[in-house]
Amino acid sequence: MGISQILYIIAYCTFMAGAAKSFRDNGSTISVWIMSGGVILDFLMSMLPVLGVKVLSSNLKGTNGVIIFAIAFGFVVWFTYIAALIVRKKGNKPLFHVLIAVVEIFWFIDFISFLYGMYKFPLH
Repeated sequence: MGISQILYIIAYCTFMAGAAKSFRDNGSTISVWIMSGGVILDFLMSMLPVLGVKVLSSNLKGTNGVIIFAIAFGFVVWFTYIAALIVRKKGNKPLFHVLIAVVEIFWFIDFISFLYGMYKFPLH
């Protein structure tokens, strides 16, 4: 397991801790900051290798359909989180919590898909 995968795990766990606090505190500002920290770390971990930061790359020797799905689904995760923030800003806390729960599930599917694509399917 490389440094990038460990940082992805940290990003997800940070988001999950913020989400748990958010459900407990009805979407408190600090919980949003914690969740945002996880999402920003995930975003940076995904974008910096594209911009040439080699130490954060996964060193894949190819790709496959599962990895491509995971990359595309990562954008869905980010946009769903942005939608949750917009809904919270408009004052709809129940929908905010539903969207945060959806982000948790989507992010889990995304991360597991990426790992599955890296380790269980042949790379082309």
